[in-house]
Parts: sequence; C-alpha cells; structure tokens
Amino acid sequence: MLILSVHLGHDSSVCILNDGKLEKYFLVERYTRKKHDDDDQFLLKLISGISSKLNKKLDVICISNFNHPDELISILSDEVCKVHNPNVQLVLQQDHHLNHASLSFYNSKFDESLVVVVDGAGSNVKDNLWEVESIFSFKGETNKLIYKNYISDIPSEYAPEKILNRWITHDHNINVFGIGSIYNVAAIVMGGNENDCGKAMGLSSYGSSNKVFKNILNNNFFHNSSKEIQNFLTTQIEEIRNDNYKLHADFCYEVQQQTQKSVGDLIEDSIKKTGIKKVCISGGYGMNIVANHYYLQRFPDVEFYFEPLCNDNGISIGAAMNSYIQLTGKVPSPIENTFIHGTNHDVSSYVGDSVSVNQIANLLNQNKSVAVYSGLAESGQRALGNRSILFNALNPDAREIVNRIKKREWYRPFACIVLEEDANIYFDMGRIKSSPFMTICFPVKEEYVKIIPGVTHVDNTCRIQTVSDGYLYELLQEFKKLSGHGILLNTSFNLSGDPLVETPTDAINTLKESSLDYLWFEKTGQLLV
Repeated sequence: MLILSVHLGHDSSVCILNDGKLEKYFLVERYTRKKHDDDDQFLLKLISGISSKLNKKLDVICISNFNHPDELISILSDEVCKVHNPNVQLVLQQDHHLNHASLSFYNSKFDESLVVVVDGAGSNVKDNLWEVESIFSFKGETNKLIYKNYISDIPSEYAPEKILNRWITHDHNINVFGIGSIYNVAAIVMGGNENDCGKAMGLSSYGSSNKVFKNILNNNFFHNSSKEIQNFLTTQIEEIRNDNYKLHADFCYEVQQQTQKSVGDLIEDSIKKTGIKKVCISGGYGMNIVANHYYLQRFPDVEFYFEPLCNDNGISIGAAMNSYIQLTGKVPSPIENTFIHGTNHDVSSYVGDSVSVNQIANLLNQNKSVAVYSGLAESGQRALGNRSILFNALNPDAREIVNRIKKREWYRPFACIVLEEDANIYFDMGRIKSSPFMTICFPVKEEYVKIIPGVTHVDNTCRIQTVSDGYLYELLQEFKKLSGHGILLNTSFNLSGDPLVETPTDAINTLKESSLDYLWFEKTGQLLV
C-alpha cells in the first residue's frame, strides 16, 4: 500500500509511506526558506512533483488538516489525481494529537506504553474547544484515550498581540491556557513568537524562583496580579539584554518549573490508573529537554522514549501511520534515524581542498568553525551531523564565537556531540546509556564544567548527542587524540531565523553570509573557505 500523506498547517510536510515504511519526507520550510512555513501554493507544487515521480500508483492520499479551508483538501487531491491514480482513496486524519502519539509510539518500539502529547493547541474538538494535553495508552495496533484537556477561544490569528491580549480579555472561569500555550506566552513576552519556546527555555536557566509568578497555570493568576505584572505580561520587550533580562528570566524559570511539574503530575496519575511504566513523550512540548530530564529524575522506574520529531514536523508521518493501521490492521515500521529529509544533492561540482577527517579534527583543535554538509538532511529541529556547525567545546569563548556566527542571542546554549563510550565521563546520565537524538539535557559533572565551557549552560547542563558510528565517531576519535577529549560543540547549520540548510546552494550562501571559517562536503572531502 502506497500512501502519500500531507500535513496542512504550520510546519507543512509531505511524506510517502510504502507498505508501512517511510520512503520520502519533505518539509515546505526547507525549500521556501521560511521557518515553520505553510505556503499552500508551494505545497501543491511539491505534492505534484513528488507524485509525478512515483514508480507505482498511489493507493491513498492522507491529509492532516490543521486550521486550513476544506476547499484546499479538494484542490490538493485533484492535483494528485491529475497525474496519478484517479481511484485513489482520500483519508482525513483530523485528530492532531493522535497523529503525534502514533508517530511516537511506533518509533519507540515499545510493545505497550502511555503516550503523552502536550502542545500549544491541537485539533478543534467541538464548540470551539481545542485539545492541549492528551494521554493515550497504546498496545500493538490499538490505542485508547485516557485523558484530554481543552482550552477555549483560540485567536483566529495566532499572532503575538492576540495571544497576549488573552491575558486581559478572558473570563477567568473558562480555561484558556494549557501547559504548552503558557510556554508560548513566555516566548512572546520576551520578544519572540509562539515558535520561540526554545529561547524561553534557554533564558529560564538565568532565572530563579520568584513568588510574583507563582501559580501561573491557575486561571486566576492574571486577575490576581498587580498592575505592574499585568503590564509586564502584556508587553513584548524589544530585546533581552544583560541589563533587563532578570524579570523575564524569572518568569521563564517559573514557567519551566510549573509546566514540567504539571506534565509530571499527569504522567504519575496515568501510571497509577493503568499500571503501564513505559511512556512516550510527543507534541511540541516534547522538545523541552529540561522537562525530559526532569521526568527521568522523577520517575526512576519508568522507561521513557522521547520522540525526536515530536513537533508538527512529524504530523504527516504520524497521520500516514494511522491510515496504514486503519486500512491494513498492520503495525508500521519505526523510523531508525532522522536523516530522512529531501533528496540527495549532487555536490561533485563544489571543489576546494581535499581533506581527511584527521585534518578536520586539526582545524577544530585550532578553534576553527566547520560547517558540515553530508547526505540527506535531518528531518527534525536537531542537527545530528548531516547539517551541522562544529566547534571546539574546550574553548572558553566557544559560545560567544558560535552565537556570533549564527547571529543568535547571547543567552542561548549549545549542544554537544560526544563519543558514546565517554558520555558518562562528562555527564551525570544516571540510567541512560545513550542519547542519539539530542532530546535530553544532562548535568555536566563538576570537574568538567571548566573543561567543556563551550557547551556548558549557565545551569551547568548540556543537551547531548551520543555518537557510536559514522564519520562523526571517527572525527571525535581523531579530536580526542589531539585534545584528550572526544567531545565537540554541535549546532544546526543555519543562521538565526532560517530553516536548516537543505541544498548545496543553501550551504554556500550561509557560508558567505556568516563568519564561518569553513564548509566541508563530507562525502567528497572537499573543504571550502
């Protein structure tokens, strides 16, 4: 069974599922170069191009429609039918949280688990009620909803001023804020938008407990606040600076602490109800690496799986999996890694200096920045080596240097790649042996805080990617021979506000527009300056 699946909404994507196995995956933003894009016209062109290149007839068109007009669905299916099977079956997968949940469960390889989905808002369920937190139990090809929370009155235009205005205008007897949407507010108040929750998470580590912001999740919170705090909560700051960050950091800190505890309470209640001690985490809030570590600490006897495609990037895949199960009764195949985006691009025409992995290690040891372009791009938000910028984690100025390269805010931390067998030397990983998808942060052991300052955040934690094979493993081994440490700073190959680099042209443009030292085409060994 050949399924073409489309997610309509922010982070629009298309995938092909062939007999339950993912074959192709495309994000609109990687081609329009607009982060989180939902350009309908480009999406139609993308779908038409993909379907025209298929070597067998489509059986199913699956559509996950998130706040898009119904006529687009008709246009979309007609576009595909023009070039393909006129008898193709159209399947709508409108349960947003179930699409999140299915992707996470079937990738986890668990035989049975709870799946926790938390995001800003999912599907419109009924009477202008929008799902914000859902918990399912999964076993094989079956699932059961065991908890769902709703909010009401989502703004028709999901813009910062509309979100902030809800603090003022809502009836405090009606639930209008969920866990994920409170994090959206934190990101917006500090000058970003609802997609900037990662920035709020980074800033939270600079904050501390502040009684002014207690009980944020209580619907009465705003109405019980002083005029000064009400003004703070409804005014976007232009820029977070060293001289004005403290109150925003405290707010982000309290948001982080209170939201992760709330999700933890939901997990605890669900485990008590079901007795299931395997848990998958998905939805946009699943990107929260601080919360993910918190769950591991709070539930030492629970086995967790953190979905790397937990935000809306993965919805088209989850929807395709749901369609496959419904139509065949079979379980889809898990995705083994995130290097599934787009197509392989020919890089043979890009010629510079031919270099070995050892020479790249030497450049990094000399505090040079190296952007890497290799194979298919990562499909999620985390760069795991195919579209990465690498730097020396031992350099005390690493964070400032790379933030300057990427044109990012000063308070934002960086992740690392580390030899899997060495990870527990640097980090307090507890029972976790590997973390290949950068879905968790871990405390840096005290004796290594000053040794790897480039990847140690202000709270002495680091998001890590453990590496056990491939060119990254070889590179880390070579770097260890030179420096004594098999660890490097690894961040996504893009500039602030841009999507991950997709094509060689994107890579060249990013090199030209930044202060990067080098661009390395790993497959051909060509190094460009």
